[in-house]
Amino acid sequence: MTETGSQTIAAVIVAAGRGTRAGGDLPKQWQPLAGRSVAEWTLQAFAEHPAIGQIVLVIHPEDRDAAYFPTLPEGVVLAEGGASRDASVLNGLQAVRRPCDLVLIHDVARPCIRSDVIDRVIGALADNAGAAPALAVTDALWRGTAGRVSGTQDRDGLYRAQTPQGFHFKEILSAHEA
Repeated sequence: MTETGSQTIAAVIVAAGRGTRAGGDLPKQWQPLAGRSVAEWTLQAFAEHPAIGQIVLVIHPEDRDAAYFPTLPEGVVLAEGGASRDASVLNGLQAVRRPCDLVLIHDVARPCIRSDVIDRVIGALADNAGAAPALAVTDALWRGTAGRVSGTQDRDGLYRAQTPQGFHFKEILSAHEA
């Protein structure tokens, strides 16, 4: 694994969902985006990041032999997804080779992840048990009652959670196993 300072870092890319809300004949991670699948763009972002030493791609069992499966970057480990996102993440964590100090857990359907965001999540783990990027909520938020708008909701202090979520490997694995 690649080391950053004295720490080894893995990425678990969760791609086991069916993506039905996106519509189409294929799960959203396998749909084309600018000539490649969404999954291929996501894998490339992590494969090209110098701090990431191993990538685990967690896929739905039905996707292993599908014709739309992407060309994997060298060294990517496949893990089978579970019945829930939590179960899929646990399977991905268990597929990471040891030793590993830090892990980034990323949703495959976020292919436009920038290297500087990955850097900031990794950097935040120096002083924190976990870290994740977040975007301030800027849209108007409404309250509703009986199918009608009944008021507005203040956006101050509200954020949209993003990925990758970064953790110290042993701690997040223990939490998922518990």
